[in-house]
Amino acid sequence: MAKIAVHGFINTDMIGRVDAFTEIDQETEMNSLLISPGGSAANVAVGLSRLGDEVYFLGAVGQHTYTSFLLDSLEAVRRDYIQTVPNTASGMVMVLVDNDGLRTMYTYAGANLLYDVSQVPQHFCRELDLLHLSSPRLLLADQLVKWKMDNPRLRVSFDPSSLLTKKGLSSLEPLFSRTDILFLNRSELSDLFGAMEIDQALQVLHEIGVKEIFIKLGSDGAVYSSVSDDDRDVLFLPAMNVKAVDSTGSGDAFAVGVLYGISRGWTKERILQAGITLGARVVSHIGARNGLPYANEWGG
Repeated sequence: MAKIAVHGFINTDMIGRVDAFTEIDQETEMNSLLISPGGSAANVAVGLSRLGDEVYFLGAVGQHTYTSFLLDSLEAVRRDYIQTVPNTASGMVMVLVDNDGLRTMYTYAGANLLYDVSQVPQHFCRELDLLHLSSPRLLLADQLVKWKMDNPRLRVSFDPSSLLTKKGLSSLEPLFSRTDILFLNRSELSDLFGAMEIDQALQVLHEIGVKEIFIKLGSDGAVYSSVSDDDRDVLFLPAMNVKAVDSTGSGDAFAVGVLYGISRGWTKERILQAGITLGARVVSHIGARNGLPYANEWGG
């Protein structure tokens, strides 16, 4: 079994359903309100843990009403290196979802930005097989990726999210050059490469140093591009036909399926299908984790 660490945000998600998004200075009623645990990194950690992996969460919480709620929500995820930041609120995200399953999100990062990598013991990083970074601060990400110097077998997985891709390719290139597995959606790819064709953008990312790239295309499916020696392999699979209820966490679920398959040495087609399948499960439910399966519910 792989030993996995996940770094990034853990948040309280406040998810409201509306018939349609309102305009500025206008008001509309919410049809429902759900308060649930979230944060892309925490979602991935819980998803992998539910499937039986040994997962450590590397993140920070604050000191307020929701702290116990967030820690308890991690279920079987190892909390050895979670840090509590005094006099700070934990992360929170306000999400609005319309009748088409589209969403808008407003994020307060809070304690998520204050994780201290230096407090993690060196022996821990040398024991890891996989480090997944989900929308981290670039400074923290750089410190964590340096663990590869002491642990050559460590594979780094990176899901930057639009908060980082909007900074442009030049800001992320130093981190991409040390990334083994990269996740992007169509919008994030556009942030980095504008109107460039997907295949050309993939080639640029491979030239920078990324070995395996997953492009999430929503209802159009997903692309998996990988390089080995001088050979490149590109695979496309269509999306599953499901009723989209809430897209919150679907990209995180995709990463769970992919990382689970990669850690077990599955074929490329099976890995990509696992990501698509778990993404479809989550988009069919309200909330980021309600569709994430346990090992006895999903055979991969």
